[in-house]
Amino acid sequence: MADIMKKVCRADEIIGRVGGDEFAILLPETDEIKAKIIKKRIIDTAATTMLDSIVVSLAIGYAVKESADQDIKEIHIQAENRMYKDKLRYRKRVKSQTIESFINSINTKYGRERIHVERVSRYCEAMGKAMKFNEKEMNDIKTAALLHDIGKIIVPAELLNKNRKLSKKEFEVYKRHPEAGYQILKSVDEYAGLAEYVLYHHERWDGKGYPEGLKGEEIPLISRIISVADAYEVMTAQEAYQKTENKEKAIAELKNCAGSRFDPDVVKVFVSLWGQA
Repeated sequence: MADIMKKVCRADEIIGRVGGDEFAILLPETDEIKAKIIKKRIIDTAATTMLDSIVVSLAIGYAVKESADQDIKEIHIQAENRMYKDKLRYRKRVKSQTIESFINSINTKYGRERIHVERVSRYCEAMGKAMKFNEKEMNDIKTAALLHDIGKIIVPAELLNKNRKLSKKEFEVYKRHPEAGYQILKSVDEYAGLAEYVLYHHERWDGKGYPEGLKGEEIPLISRIISVADAYEVMTAQEAYQKTENKEKAIAELKNCAGSRFDPDVVKVFVSLWGQA
């Protein structure tokens, strides 16, 4: 952030940190029009700056000291109040952009991810229709399926692209992605209602899943559906770490795991849509 401000500001302008993630800039001989121009320059520069594939976002407030008898502390308070208003105004848009940045970052790490989540979402949409979901439930399951792996942003690229089975230690790192996805989505109003579906999509019907070991109908239905669709997509895709499974074998595996890994009723619906083994 300091580098961005140094790039934009003049040599006689003083930049200082006033908090953990807050900076102040003193702008000599600067009126309100010039202050607005500098604000726009900083925002535009930040918007084109990437840190680990994430767009830098910020809120800015400004105030102008127009006479010598004005208290500089009051000027600072005015600027701070404008900054908080700016933060509230743009928070939703910025966080939604951050979600898209996370998705793009995961795709950069693991090129097949977008194909995977789009296929899982299509399977889930078909399942929702077959199970007579209402309009809100349909929107929820399609979107949750698209975002179910967003927590993989924390997983190193070498693990996502590994051409053999993960070690126990590596798998412990991988297992953190549902919780990371939950935290990301919970912070964005638009997606907060989907966070639990993402958190629990690796739970198992028999209670042996993660992260919380939920069992049976303790697991949200949408999470149970995503779990089946996710597994089927992986088994029928050309993954680097396993041989390609044909559709018949994948269906057979789902049926074999019904009642242990998967909700048996969800498996029945899935099999009715995509054939018998």
